[in-house]
Parts: sequence; structure tokens; C-alpha cells
Amino acid sequence: MPALCAIVLLVSCVAPAALTELYLSDYYTYEGVMDYLDSLAKQYPQRVLVKDAGRSYERRMLKTITITNGDRLPGKRTIFMDAALHSREWMTPMAALYAIQELVVNFKQNSDLLRNFNWIVLPLGNPDGYEYSRNSDRWWRNTRSPNGAECYGTNLNRNFDVAWGQGYAELADPCSESYAGSEAFSEAEARLVRDTMHELVDNGSGVMYLSLHTANRSMFYPWVHDSTPTSNHLEMQEIARYATNRIYAETSTVIKSLQAFYYGGEMGGTSLDYAFKVGFPLSFVFEMSGLAHGLEYKFFPPPTEIHRLAAESWVGIRALAEKAIEKYPPGRLIPRVPRVTASNKAPSSRDYNVLVLRGLLSTLLAYVAQHLIG
Repeated sequence: MPALCAIVLLVSCVAPAALTELYLSDYYTYEGVMDYLDSLAKQYPQRVLVKDAGRSYERRMLKTITITNGDRLPGKRTIFMDAALHSREWMTPMAALYAIQELVVNFKQNSDLLRNFNWIVLPLGNPDGYEYSRNSDRWWRNTRSPNGAECYGTNLNRNFDVAWGQGYAELADPCSESYAGSEAFSEAEARLVRDTMHELVDNGSGVMYLSLHTANRSMFYPWVHDSTPTSNHLEMQEIARYATNRIYAETSTVIKSLQAFYYGGEMGGTSLDYAFKVGFPLSFVFEMSGLAHGLEYKFFPPPTEIHRLAAESWVGIRALAEKAIEKYPPGRLIPRVPRVTASNKAPSSRDYNVLVLRGLLSTLLAYVAQHLIG
């Protein structure tokens, strides 16, 4: 009996740490990402809030994690980061989880990033597409909503309401991986990102938006849909170059930094431009590296490279945050941007639960009616 008690005590002591340990030997499944977030919320309830923020087209939960230093001081500013809007970019949720681990589990080493700022992270913005890419068609990029004529999926990073549909012909092709959707914000997943942006802008806390992508080794800032520089072009240029220089100094990886328009030309509907349009003074896309030992793996680096690439991405993410915090201390005013209120909200879990209950009730009533008639 004493031995059994000792084993129980040992398990109770080590289990929380094991649950919150990030394993970087393979890519996480959708369930693995959700479980990891939940484990952090249980282990660090004073500093972590995991929110079931909405549902994807196929009714998967879209979870965000809010990370603080636990002091609960009001009026703090916020960095909002998302990943995997493009489902085949498997490294991006891994990089997001690595950043979350650094901010939560390795809090002491990174407490400066949480002194006056909170973070909200959506590590898996396109769970339907991610699961389809992982299990059926690894090159799949889009959501899984039907477009008719045997065509599926909308490109989430073309679905935002800023110059929507402008740029090139494939944006209007429902069978193209560049399809911008039937209308701006046709996709539940894009509406969730939009609604999070709006909430942060409306409460005056939203300072920096960062979207993780792979694998063009670039750091972009607005505009994408227009060659005109933004009003704070030099500020975003400085921050991007600071981050790319830090990555090169620590890893020798070369990351380009430039206004997004000058990388690939005019393109509407991006989350990058939308965040800046609605009031985030800083907005970036970090196109991470897919290089390993001189080989270009693009979206699918081998599992042996996950840890190295995730750690490399953290160097850039941390550097961006350092500069955002430096440039936007609590006393600096963030200009308010007029905006039309969104009319179509992202589907919430409550909406989904109501639909489920209605379905169960209908099934029950049909069953009762059938047996009463019988």
C-alpha cells in the first residue's frame, strides 16, 4: 500500500508538467492542438484563458488563448496572432504553439512581453482545411465549404473586406485555391478573425496583428491591395527590419522585409490589410522559412526540423513584440478608425449547441410520435 500511494503521488506531481510539455517531434493533429491549449488553461488558470470562440464550417471549435501576466490590471494593450489560415502550412500552428509555450510555460524568461501587453492567439484558424490537408490532400489550402459544381473551399486570406475580389482572375473562380468566396466574410473562420479584431479595436487595446504563414521567408506589412505607403510606413518598415535582422543574427536565415504589394503585386481581401484598415496601427505577415540543410521543403519540412524552425520563428515573433511594445507604450494614443458595424457574426458555440439541441428534440419528438401512432 505505501508503494501504491507513492506512485499515485508521483503521478499527481508530474502529470500537469507532462500535459503542458510541447512535443515537437511531429505535427499536431487538430485534437492535439485543442488538448494542449486546454492543458495550459488548467495548469495556469491565473494567466491563461482558453475560449471556445466559434465554430468552423464543419463545426470544429475555433479556440483562442488569452495570455496575461496575471496582475489583472485594466487597460492593457494586446497583440493578436493567428496561424494556419492556409491549411497546408503545417509549420504555422507549431510555431504558434511554440510562442504560446514561451509566453506561458517559460513565462519568467519572457515576462517583459506581458508587463503592459496581453496576447491573444488563434493557433489553428482553418481547422477543417488543416485536417483535410493532413489526412486527404496535403496540398489543400482553403476551407471546406462547398461552392457548387464539385468545388470546395475559400481562401481565407482573400476573404476579408478590403479591396475584396481585386487582383487577378482566379479570385473569382470557385474551383481555384485562390477563390475569394461568394462575398467578403462568407467564411465563418474569417468572420471569427474579423470579430476578434473588431473587439480589440473597439476596446482600444489592439496594437499589433500578426499572421503566420509559410514559406517565403518574408516579413510583410500593408498595403497589399495598393502600392501607396501607409501613414506609418517607416515605423512598420523599421519594426520588420529589426525582426529580420534579429533572425539573421541568431540563425543565419535571411528573411526579406518589404511592403506586401511589392512582393507579389496587387491582391485584395487579406487579413493583413484588413487589420490595419480597421485600426491596428501595426500589422504584419511573417512568412516563415521552410529551409533545412539547403533544401527547400516549403510547407512540409520533415518532423526532425520542427523544433528548429519553430524556435527560429520565435526569434522573429519576439523581436516584433519587443518593438511593438517599445513603439506603443501605455501613454501613446492609438487613433480610432471609423467602421461600419459587422452584420454577420461568426457562428458561436452557443449557436451550434442550440442547433444540436433542436436536432435532438426533433428526433425525440419524431420517435415519440412514431411509437404513439404504432
